[in-house]
Amino acid sequence: MSSPPISVIVPVYRGVDDVRNCIESVIRHAASCDAPFELLVIDDATPEPDVRVYLDELATRSVPFQLTVIHNETNCGFVRTMNRGLRRANGDVVMLNADTVVTPRWLDRLARAAGRRDVATVTPLTNHGSICTLPQNVIDAFGLAGDAPRIDECAEYVASQSLQLHPTVITGVGFCMYTTRAAIDRVGLLDEDTFGIGYGEEVDFCLRASRVGLRHIVDDSTFVYHRGGGSFGEEQQAEGWARGATILYARYPFFRSANSRERARDPLQVPFAGLELGLHDRDPSRPHVLQVLHSPLTEQGGTAKFVRALMSALEREFDFSVVYPVESGLALRTRWHRGDGEAPIEHEFLLPGAANQVTRVHDEVVANAFEMALDLFDVDTVHVHNLIGHSLAPLDVLDRFPGPVVSSVHDLFLACPNFSLLYRKQSACGIPEDLSVCRRCLEDIAIEPMPGSPMIADLSLEYLADFRATTRRHLDAVDHWVFASRSAADYFARVYDLEPARVELIEHGSLISLGRRGDGPDEALIFGEPLRVAFVGLGWAKKGLDAVNYLADSLGDSSIEIHHFGDLRQPGSTLVHAHGPYENEYLPELLHAAGIHIVLLPGPYAETFGIVMSEALAAGLPVIGAGYGALGERIRLHGVGWTIDPLDHESIRQLIERLDRCRDEILRATERVFEVKMQTVEDTADRYGALYRSTSR
Repeated sequence: MSSPPISVIVPVYRGVDDVRNCIESVIRHAASCDAPFELLVIDDATPEPDVRVYLDELATRSVPFQLTVIHNETNCGFVRTMNRGLRRANGDVVMLNADTVVTPRWLDRLARAAGRRDVATVTPLTNHGSICTLPQNVIDAFGLAGDAPRIDECAEYVASQSLQLHPTVITGVGFCMYTTRAAIDRVGLLDEDTFGIGYGEEVDFCLRASRVGLRHIVDDSTFVYHRGGGSFGEEQQAEGWARGATILYARYPFFRSANSRERARDPLQVPFAGLELGLHDRDPSRPHVLQVLHSPLTEQGGTAKFVRALMSALEREFDFSVVYPVESGLALRTRWHRGDGEAPIEHEFLLPGAANQVTRVHDEVVANAFEMALDLFDVDTVHVHNLIGHSLAPLDVLDRFPGPVVSSVHDLFLACPNFSLLYRKQSACGIPEDLSVCRRCLEDIAIEPMPGSPMIADLSLEYLADFRATTRRHLDAVDHWVFASRSAADYFARVYDLEPARVELIEHGSLISLGRRGDGPDEALIFGEPLRVAFVGLGWAKKGLDAVNYLADSLGDSSIEIHHFGDLRQPGSTLVHAHGPYENEYLPELLHAAGIHIVLLPGPYAETFGIVMSEALAAGLPVIGAGYGALGERIRLHGVGWTIDPLDHESIRQLIERLDRCRDEILRATERVFEVKMQTVEDTADRYGALYRSTSR
């Protein structure tokens, strides 16, 4: 048994040009619609003879669908007139205003969207329709606010650029609202006694449908033009909306705040962003790389600084997008270059989702948002820098990604969620084989998943096993594993076996100009001034602030000075010479101006490379750092400093006192610093470019 036809109901009152444009558009595009439908035009006792003449002529025409014209004997108002049509309909219904113009395949798309389970209404995009209104630059691009709107052209554009996400909204919008028979049967007709001539009746219908478990979606692949105000003037419209809002807020006390939250969350943000980006042709010869981070690029951490420099070095060839977690999902920022001296196209917005479950091995919210990011921007290559705050969901999605995937191991999060590898934030564990150590550690720690987020505590050994097993299953999702030091690769190899062909060793280039370190050691400084040691970086325990405070206090009676350059996250000794935050580019000048001899990096954290160490070497200064991890590896390899046990504060003090007495040793290490051949990020960028251009597995 075939389903009854869809009833397209058009109440008519005045405005013959609007009425004619609406009806003729339905007739003109009937051939493009496969769904069977009938058109029911109801004249609500129009006061304009021209409207009556047009409708009488229309009733005599031969059209490829059932056409019925009905005349009310007296003016009943919009709501009662629409209900008259609803009572005649047997199947699904489209409530269509007379000041709209439909477009090719409009009805098929709406019907297809309405075919989903538990859908009550479907509303298309438009140029004048509350939350469904297109972005202004799309409206402008097709002249939709002018006298010659390019309606069908806009509809074709929307259909071709749509992400077809069909976002859920609180209510449909009445200018063109496809309504399912299931919804009408369950909640009844429009409330004609309360809403009279109109305004608010469709919202009331939708909220009643929501109460019985039905939902309302927007078809982001369909555009229907809406002139607005065709039957009523602007003043009458404003009065009508005010009257309707008063009724709705009294009947549904939750609606005002729910509506405000929806506008703030903007469920159409992603579909609209896709449409806006589509207005600008992206050069297909420029590959598009998605950078995956744990924080915004504006953060001052080493990873964000490195990625900013890498993108800047490669922007001549590549377009970039950056995705990172926020409290309610993922944020996405894109930057497309257009050439010819034009400003790049930039967008930043929130992908839809809920609060991240950061301790889950797989966060479904992140998986859906991440997949959306790949689809939205037609990504060619993915470069994973950090998955903290993402869960491991992106690895699962990348298993199905056809392009090359690069993963830079900036920290050892994938080896252990306690990525600092510090027991109680103090003692380095080195990824022990004895899992009983891991059990005590995981049960005792609190992990901060991303800056500003609440601490997540009480992980378990079982969680660690699941975490590592999941990572192991997805190792092949990555084509190129990039390590900045051999020690980082060795740490990773304690947990996972990587194919040697997939492993790349690329040292991080300096973030600052190498010309800043001068021509050679300043012997007058080395031999003629009090020894000054600088702690550079964030001032907190993980980076060794406890050791710095101890040194400052214990050396307070000597001529040795302890300085700090950077943000202070925890209380520092009053004897530390604090210089505050710094810009990377100006660090050499700041260090030289303070007369610094040595940079101290006493953090117990096992660095995977040590960007601050590179900054010190770029400034022409030797380094004191942990004997393990990348710092120890680089210090021993190049002879540019001294290694320490970060937890043995007394031994560090004794080393500094010895260096104060043996300035020749400082001179020797400083001379080795000037012999080290360093590179900037720009110097190493071509190696990443080659990985981006490589063929995936």
